[in-house]
Amino acid sequence: IEDKESVKWLRSYQVAARMQAALKRTRVVSVGDREADIYELFATDREHIEAGGPHLLVRAKEKDRTLVETNKKLWEKVQAQPVAGYREIVVPPRPGRKARKATLSVRFCAVVLDAPQGKRALGNIRLWAVHARERRTPTGVEAVEWMLLTTLEVSTFEQACEKLDWYTRRWMIEVFHRTLKTGCRIEDRQLG
Repeated sequence: IEDKESVKWLRSYQVAARMQAALKRTRVVSVGDREADIYELFATDREHIEAGGPHLLVRAKEKDRTLVETNKKLWEKVQAQPVAGYREIVVPPRPGRKARKATLSVRFCAVVLDAPQGKRALGNIRLWAVHARERRTPTGVEAVEWMLLTTLEVSTFEQACEKLDWYTRRWMIEVFHRTLKTGCRIEDRQLG
């Protein structure tokens, strides 16, 4: 993993762990997009959680993950859960697309991920999964659909909505990054 670009997520988590150690009365949660969906990150988090470390909230990319308790796939199990409720979010504008409201059906459950081949030494990992899918999508627009994995307990609809709200804040971060890259041309300046 050290030779891959995804190591940035492990480094970012280490910073969050240092912040959590310094901020004893604050709950630190590292939020990641699909690039952060790496098994090593969840394994690292498991070690830190036991020592009071930060938590994770990551959008799942891997659809074929096997679960320990059922030998079912992650998405299959979570999508089979009853709809706990509906959550409205605002999808921000993008080039060529206006902002819009989306109503998401929300499902959640606890899962235990089976360690992938070649990573068995990392062990199985217990997480909570929150699945959100847009109910009615405007014509020509891709539906919002997220599978979020978290180390924080999700046993109520309100807790699931809290995780969805946290994840939507990533859009603000994306706007900030786009501004740095295109507006400020920070990469062209090669600042360290």
